[in-house]
Amino acid sequence: MAVLQVIPISGGAVPPSPVPVGAVAPPQVPHPLTLYALKETLTVLADTEDMVPEDQHAEFQEEFRLALTAAVEKRDRVGAFLAHLESQAAFAKAEIVRLQERKAWFERAIERMEGYVINVIESLGRDAKGKYQKLEGRTVTFGIKDCPPSVEIQDEAAVPADYKAITITLPALKWEELLDSLDLEQRASVLDAVEKPKVAVSKTSIKKAIDGGGQVPGADLNVGKKMLIRK
Repeated sequence: MAVLQVIPISGGAVPPSPVPVGAVAPPQVPHPLTLYALKETLTVLADTEDMVPEDQHAEFQEEFRLALTAAVEKRDRVGAFLAHLESQAAFAKAEIVRLQERKAWFERAIERMEGYVINVIESLGRDAKGKYQKLEGRTVTFGIKDCPPSVEIQDEAAVPADYKAITITLPALKWEELLDSLDLEQRASVLDAVEKPKVAVSKTSIKKAIDGGGQVPGADLNVGKKMLIRK
């Protein structure tokens, strides 16, 4: 019976045994991922996890199972990759804090610089029509206009409770007790369980009250504030 002759592969690889022509080759056993391929596959999966079809997920999981059970080196590689992801997450968290601080610095600088420009324009006085003059450049024109009245909190503690909203955090069981019944003893227990109470003053309701002719202790309207216009 004729056989299929296989030419040896260079590099010392051992050729497979001859397979008779017409015979059915035995099913191939999938090889575990190499260390390099495992790293590449993990990286791609981490970058595109939400876009990988479900059938490819199943194929990857089978290859991953074979790789993880084949050698301790590959387990170490997976551990190293997880440590890498954790370090990247920690780095991103630190970067968020740094960028927030950087953003706040730029916002303060913008406020100061706009204040300088507003002061200069105000120092030039108004024209015959009662309008402030504009400062024109080649690529930008500065001008000012009156901002709508805005609420400025002078003493938060003095603002009545009608204009405040309180956010609290407490255990779920305490919340259920609060919903079921509120007597003096339970009220004291709930207050003791409250963590980090947060008070928010509603400037909208305060402005509405003042615009209606009322007065709100601890708050007033800030009138006359200027806003820089940049075109």
